[in-house]
Amino acid sequence: MTKGSTLTDFGASQDAQQAQERSPERSNGAAMGNSASTADLFPKLVTMQRLCGATDFALLSVQAHTLLKPGQIECAMQSSGSQALVNKFILGQSEFLLKHLYSSPVPVIFNPKDAAAFANSPVFVASTGANDETHLAFPAQLGTMGNGFVLFFNVRAVLNNDLLIDLHRKSLTVIREKMRLAFGISAGSENLNDREIECLQLVGNGMKSEAIGEQLNLSVHTVNAYLGSATTKLNAVNRIQAIAKAIRLGVIA
Repeated sequence: MTKGSTLTDFGASQDAQQAQERSPERSNGAAMGNSASTADLFPKLVTMQRLCGATDFALLSVQAHTLLKPGQIECAMQSSGSQALVNKFILGQSEFLLKHLYSSPVPVIFNPKDAAAFANSPVFVASTGANDETHLAFPAQLGTMGNGFVLFFNVRAVLNNDLLIDLHRKSLTVIREKMRLAFGISAGSENLNDREIECLQLVGNGMKSEAIGEQLNLSVHTVNAYLGSATTKLNAVNRIQAIAKAIRLGVIA
């Protein structure tokens, strides 16, 4: 397979499926106060699904392995009617997916029709069993924000390097946004300035506003203003929650 291979043309429309998927997510998101942002992830996944000619998709979140709790995979989003398929895949492949996530950043292609064609492609070839359909798994390691996979089932497209790289990039974007919403983090967290981050870090270290002001040569009022704006940008209710969210995002240590 050459890098310039073209995709198979899939003309079947999935607008009805997209409408079904967006509705329940909007309802769930409304209760969380972020309905539009959450719902907007579905058309992105549907577009990616069309690109690779898949019948279904799923977004998985991966809980980190700790001494108290083993790593665990949970389905965060999925295409309409795919619950049984997704559950079966997780049950059979969770051990492999967890191992792959922490050992390699490359996508996984399960059961390709011609495994040799991917010898020079940025993928790991795996098998779920004889005569099984081709599936794709795109891993995302986002540090303290979280980890996950975007899966596409029963892939029909001709897969070339450009398509795989593009789908992986889009998968990282979708997972990052989903994790952000799961944490309740607003997009404003990306706009924290250096002073806001510095003040959050020092408060997290146990310092009071007066001591922070002395160290940074700022007034107490200015320190509190920085902490207040950082709390607002992180969509937190108080400084304690703001610090916790900043730590999860890796903004502060």
